[in-house]
Amino acid sequence: MTLSIAFTSLKGGVGKTTTALNCAFAFARRGTRTLLVDTDPQGAIGLSLDGVSDRAGLAASLAQGRDLPEVVKTRLPELQILPMGFVDTLAIDDLSKCARDNDILRRIVDRSQAEYDAVLFDTPAGLGGMTRLALESVDSVIAVAQCEPLALRSLPRLLDLLAQLRDAGDSCSLLGVVCNMSSFKDPVILASLEELWSLYRDSVFDTAIPRDSTFLQASRAGVPLGLLSRRAPAVAAVFDSLAAEIEQRLGVQEGGEDDGPIRLVD
Repeated sequence: MTLSIAFTSLKGGVGKTTTALNCAFAFARRGTRTLLVDTDPQGAIGLSLDGVSDRAGLAASLAQGRDLPEVVKTRLPELQILPMGFVDTLAIDDLSKCARDNDILRRIVDRSQAEYDAVLFDTPAGLGGMTRLALESVDSVIAVAQCEPLALRSLPRLLDLLAQLRDAGDSCSLLGVVCNMSSFKDPVILASLEELWSLYRDSVFDTAIPRDSTFLQASRAGVPLGLLSRRAPAVAAVFDSLAAEIEQRLGVQEGGEDDGPIRLVD
């Protein structure tokens, strides 16, 4: 069964796209056949990756009434990307309506069953429009929370929406909350972390994403952290840790082979 996960946040600028992109890369590096889908009308994934922003994607397929668009292949065979493509600012509302009328996100999840092990959705900030469609289409939701008071105060609204969607028959549930831009040196950030842990202890991932200038370097280069240089920067390992936690929470490794030492010589 294909894992379907939406990365969401009511507030913008919390590092949601960076988290979704680098988690997708980490999944692929672990051998998981992964499809990363950009549902943000601003095309955040395309803007984050060199050579993707000018590709046709969801928007073009919806505007032209075509079937599901072709994916963009990457240098990792296990990772493919479905970009949003260009969306005129005045057509954003029409995009969401057309996507709902065509049930395109749910069809992407259904089609992924035969081709991928995981389909990850990067969503725009907020809880309406394309974000709402993604939440209705996936099984699991990861809330990305910047370690500052306003972002934490928005979490209850997301949890309330998920509860309402489940009452309406959708299957989406909160998989966890990932803390972004964390620091143990800043007293305000540390206080926000402590508040998050106290309120949502069972939901918060152990892995926290630090505030690090390397993220800006990767964004400027238009690559995932793991491809910033021949030897990946140390901070890239945080997404390997997060991917492992996600798999553990979803029970992906349950019933598999014993995860013990592997002999070098047979």
